[in-house]
Amino acid sequence: MFKTSLTSVLLCAVLLCSACSSSNGGFTGRNIGVATGAILGAVIGSQLGDGSGVNMAAGAVIGGALGGVAGNEYDKNKEELAAAEAQRQYEYDQEVYAQVKLEEEIKALEAKKVSDDIARNATSADVAAAEREAARVEAELAAKKKAYEESQIRATRIQEAQARITEAQKELAEMERKENGS
Repeated sequence: MFKTSLTSVLLCAVLLCSACSSSNGGFTGRNIGVATGAILGAVIGSQLGDGSGVNMAAGAVIGGALGGVAGNEYDKNKEELAAAEAQRQYEYDQEVYAQVKLEEEIKALEAKKVSDDIARNATSADVAAAEREAARVEAELAAKKKAYEESQIRATRIQEAQARITEAQKELAEMERKENGS
């Protein structure tokens, strides 16, 4: 009689597990709880009563229901933890963003402070020296631009002269060939 009950229990387990894996929820806590509770309930029901299928079925139903309730609670706790973790991650990301923004604002304020310090502490001699340096750098830049442009013009003239030389050499070679009768 125990073999028959064990066979029935195993058959129930296979059917319940296959139902769990093919349902939309998959292996959720509820589905696993129902399957586990039904199996344990069927085993306990077959052992407590007279071993009839009625006791085993009643145990499976009660065990499945209790397992489903426990599984639902597990799923609920798991979802709450996931939601809390997502909220913590969102808050962390917001904090990082706020810190980056504050760092940028601090840099901008420091740059403005340096500019303000220069404006407050600069003398007429400092301004004149800065203007002289700016004029010197601008003059140096203008000279370099002019030298570059002149270099470009010379390079273009050299290329044109080389092209004329090549053309003249071709004409000379053609004339020599005609003179030699070839």
